Amino acid sequence: MTVEERIRYVMSKLIVRDDPELVQEVRGFANIFDDSSYDEKIRSAVGWAEIYVDPQKAEAYGGRGAVRGRLFQDLG
Repeated sequence: MTVEERIRYVMSKLIVRDDPELVQEVRGFANIFDDSSYDEKIRSAVGWAEIYVDPQKAEAYGGRGAVRGRLFQDLG
């Protein structure tokens, strides 16, 4: 599976249902890229994933839909 396919897979899991392994999967992207701009985006995506899986934190950032949008933006 290519990197792009993996990212699309993770994004599709977010749309379909909550996934407790989401944070680990997003963290897994950190070792794939050897570029500082990608590294920054992945770190940001990990942060949003951590917020997304915690309903209380997600509410503080406008709800899960808003957090999912920010996560998608970083993964895109």
